[in-house]
Amino acid sequence: MKTYLFLLLIVLAGCTQECTSQAVLLPKGYKNWYIGDFRCGVFVPPSYNPSKKYPLVVYLHGHTDTTSRNFGWYHEPSALADPAIVLTPKCPASEDGRWGDTSSPVLSPMMKKTFEMIDIIKKKYNIDENRLYIHGTSMGAIGTFAAIQKYPDMFAGGYAICGWASPVMGPQLSQVPFWIFHGEKDDIVPVEGSRGIYHAVVAKGGKQIRYTEFKDVKHNAWNYVNNNKVYAWLLAQRKGAVHGRPDQLKNVRGKVDEFSHVFLEWGKPDNSLKPDNNSWYYKIYRNNNVIAEVDNDKLNYTDNLVNEHTDYEYKVSVVNYYFKESELSEALRVKTGKK
Repeated sequence: MKTYLFLLLIVLAGCTQECTSQAVLLPKGYKNWYIGDFRCGVFVPPSYNPSKKYPLVVYLHGHTDTTSRNFGWYHEPSALADPAIVLTPKCPASEDGRWGDTSSPVLSPMMKKTFEMIDIIKKKYNIDENRLYIHGTSMGAIGTFAAIQKYPDMFAGGYAICGWASPVMGPQLSQVPFWIFHGEKDDIVPVEGSRGIYHAVVAKGGKQIRYTEFKDVKHNAWNYVNNNKVYAWLLAQRKGAVHGRPDQLKNVRGKVDEFSHVFLEWGKPDNSLKPDNNSWYYKIYRNNNVIAEVDNDKLNYTDNLVNEHTDYEYKVSVVNYYFKESELSEALRVKTGKK
């Protein structure tokens, strides 16, 4: 409890760019809904068709960041390729319970109202029950963990930026596809909170979790997250779906450059129309140890942490959107030279 109070105080003390109010032009389809004085932004795609099922995305903001923001969810490519209804509840700065946290067994008052609003939206619109997603930033990331802790069966996926959670919720989080982001040098919400829950999930055998830590970044990791890439991954998650491994990469090539660095390149899996070949990222192995992850829009990697006149063995795998990793590519052996 003392740890939670300390973290809460530093979250509230942190005045970040995220907390700055500003006037924004909001898209067609965005309206404010209320439960009493509890305000929520609700975006319904202008092309909404009641005969079609839609995903519902819940975003929990950081401390005092109650500005209605013009999120990427409302625009291309997400809004065109896979339009979603988006709920952005607003937690008053005066509300002591905030979005809640994983140290409490019950929902905070504002989170209870958020779930009430989810029910209202589900009654009014044709929501796909297998595609309810949640994500949050800072205080909202802490609330995201808390929501999943209480209702792990509700969500098809989620992600948290600059948050923390008690490792005791590892079993619940391991049931939900999840991506954690944090800045290495976060001086508001210490990075250990994200590292701890990630390792707790892995220790429980969880295989649907990814952790991305930004080197030298403080409490503004959201500026380093590629929203369109994260949206695409999140919207690919569906409760109850069964997926297999992507095909093995068969065209990994490499060379040693003039600086004695090893340059690797490869192509995407051959059968790109196969759903399980939907590449998320690539893992680079050197001498059977993972040394890097490369996003799916890049098909090469330079290893500059090698010694001169040394033999190395490289393999590359591909991980699809569903956390399934392919077999490792055939070994590529190289010998470094001298500068």
